[in-house]
Amino acid sequence: MKATIAREDAPTQRESSPRGRLRFMLQLWRWARRMDRLVQLRHERSQLLELSDHQLRDIGLTRHEAARESRRHFWDDIGWRR
Repeated sequence: MKATIAREDAPTQRESSPRGRLRFMLQLWRWARRMDRLVQLRHERSQLLELSDHQLRDIGLTRHEAARESRRHFWDDIGWRR
């Protein structure tokens, strides 16, 4: 005769209801914000190449610095936790 043992600490489908869904939605929201930031960063870096020398001087960059910044990868973001 086999005895089955019900584990009380085993997760069930009902236990992951409101709190689990909320945690998942929060992670999904953070991921979407991060992806939006990376797309924005890629766009900003590509726009640097389109600026004139006078406009670059206004923001304190040289043509060489702007070219170097535009070559950086989109995931290379120092201030991403804003």
